[in-house]
Amino acid sequence: MKLYIMRHGTTDWNEARRIQGNSNTSLNEAGRKIARESSEGMKDIPFDHIYSSPLDRAYETAVIIRRDREIPIIKDDRLKEVCFGIDEGTCPGERTPGCVLFFKDPPHYVPAEGAESFQQLIGRTKSFLDEVIRPLSIKEPNATVFVSGHGALNKALALNLLGRDLKDYWAGAWQFNCSVAIYEVTGDNAVLLEDGVSYANTDEVTTVRP
Repeated sequence: MKLYIMRHGTTDWNEARRIQGNSNTSLNEAGRKIARESSEGMKDIPFDHIYSSPLDRAYETAVIIRRDREIPIIKDDRLKEVCFGIDEGTCPGERTPGCVLFFKDPPHYVPAEGAESFQQLIGRTKSFLDEVIRPLSIKEPNATVFVSGHGALNKALALNLLGRDLKDYWAGAWQFNCSVAIYEVTGDNAVLLEDGVSYANTDEVTTVRP
């Protein structure tokens, strides 16, 4: 089964380098433009199933990518971005000391007040894969599946799919807005086919990290 995992389009908070997490931000016009360009570039991919984070920025991205395909978009809470607690909405220089370790040294990250741990994020994404994606890959081995998610969330999916260690959490390409990781999934086995693929005009993509 082919699995496409995309990061949502650009938001105002992306452009301001504010941490979003569970905050329900929306796409801005640049984000919608990138999603539309990506949708055009992916129009001939025969998606059979679409899953999305329920957060507006990811769900709207999924709606744009779907185009006129008669496929329901299934929202799943396990696909929400990691919660950063009191660090949500902060820019670099405003964050708690522990938050910096989330991106630089995952094994030593200590969640701030109200934030999720890596273990919680990895656990819920594993649940989604075990209960949705892996069974579907056995039932429909020729299917093509699209997932609309988030930067850190998608790396948790990658960790579970590829059996990576926490120290390698950020391995592979950084997912810029609307870029895609493509996998071949068969039950418990997964192979990363392509990483960091963009179907949009890269000049319009927000390339800064959080």
